[in-house]
Amino acid sequence: MESPPVTRPYFSSLRGREIFWLIFCWAVVLICCALLYFYWDWSRSMDLINWLQQFRSIKAVEYFFQFFTFLGNDEFYMIFFGILIWCVSKPLGFWSAAVLLISGLVSGLAKDLTALERPSLEGMEQLESYAFPSGHTLTAVTVWGYLAIRLKRRWFWIWALAAMILIPFSRIILGFHYPGDILGGYAMGIPLLLLLVWLSSLFVEKGWDRKFSKPLLLALCVAIPVILTVLSPQGDMPKLMGLLSGASAGYIVEKDKVRSDTRTHWALQVLKAVIGLAVLFGILIGLGPLLSSGNPALQAALRFLRYGLGGIWVTLLAPALFVALRLTPREAGD
Repeated sequence: MESPPVTRPYFSSLRGREIFWLIFCWAVVLICCALLYFYWDWSRSMDLINWLQQFRSIKAVEYFFQFFTFLGNDEFYMIFFGILIWCVSKPLGFWSAAVLLISGLVSGLAKDLTALERPSLEGMEQLESYAFPSGHTLTAVTVWGYLAIRLKRRWFWIWALAAMILIPFSRIILGFHYPGDILGGYAMGIPLLLLLVWLSSLFVEKGWDRKFSKPLLLALCVAIPVILTVLSPQGDMPKLMGLLSGASAGYIVEKDKVRSDTRTHWALQVLKAVIGLAVLFGILIGLGPLLSSGNPALQAALRFLRYGLGGIWVTLLAPALFVALRLTPREAGD
């Protein structure tokens, strides 16, 4: 299933509906900002979190929201985008994964700038990262919103809106975020989504991908993430930039040299997913103890390298292996 690139209009072919949804998006942003400004103390209180804890004694409720929190975790996105790239659509998988990584970068920078602590619930493990804005909320808005805009299917829009609501709410009921963190995720995520889809459509309309040589694109794929990592080696920056660098470079080379087709028999699709994910988690998790150092600068470089290798595996090495093993054909005409 090869989806078309992002084109305008984004939400509806009917001009009136397109304008309505754009106004709706900005209205949500303004409401979230107003609530944060006028009710800041309430937005960072434990009142709602404590009240919601009574429902967690119901196992079905607990499992339901644990599931939706998992949909915003790194592990889920690795599985989801790996399968999407190998078995469904390489362009859709790559560009939506790029949206995720950019969103993670923005979220991480905002967290470090605000440095607001997370709520504290008795008996709950405390996360090391800061709270504002909620990264799960921001990425739920950008990733599922971007996919919905690309796919342009009503049923997927219904799912995307459900994910944009239930993933953030799960973070409150499970005690990982204050209500204000969720509002901040919406207030930042919606403008970021609109900016990214606008840039994507502009990229297609102007034909920018055809105006740069492949060597230059490959150099930029490496240089920009490396520079950003050097400037900010703390937190998740080496991981995010390593993935973005490796996946981008691998995607460019794969399109030119490998040209694997995602379509094949369902049994082979399952085998591709099993092999691909096993190696991916082996790289990202298994190599962790081997590629480590007590020196912070070297540790950041090794982390960048490890996740860069993971990105290259997803977009280049795994497709090349699948073609070599005859698990998937090359694209028509090769």
